[in-house]
Amino acid sequence: MKQNTDERRRKIDEMRERFAPLRDYMAQHRKETLELMRRRHAYYTKLITDAEIKTAEEFYERYSEQFLMYGIELKLSDNKKWCSIHLELEDYGYEDYGVEDGKDDTLAEVSPEVSFKDMFNNVEVNIFTGEEL
Repeated sequence: MKQNTDERRRKIDEMRERFAPLRDYMAQHRKETLELMRRRHAYYTKLITDAEIKTAEEFYERYSEQFLMYGIELKLSDNKKWCSIHLELEDYGYEDYGVEDGKDDTLAEVSPEVSFKDMFNNVEVNIFTGEEL
């Protein structure tokens, strides 16, 4: 019985070692992806700040044509309180950001929660904490 357990542990260790480079690659890829998302988030936030935009509808009206020229789709929710920013990326990837109305007459905000395709999975993550939602 003990021999089976030892053999099984050895095989598990071999598998971990064999797949270590893949795990490292995936971790590095996620790190780079989140960094680029934070940069895009900062860019969208700067657009809002520079134009003093207070609502998702304002954001949509001001930038929908400009974003369309770059292949970025903006969609305004039915209640006009949320605007999604949808990017189609290479290899069937995508990222979805959201702009929501400012609260109490403050500027609109870009949500830190972003949906995207990570390797082969669709995930939603807080881009500042790295936590999957």
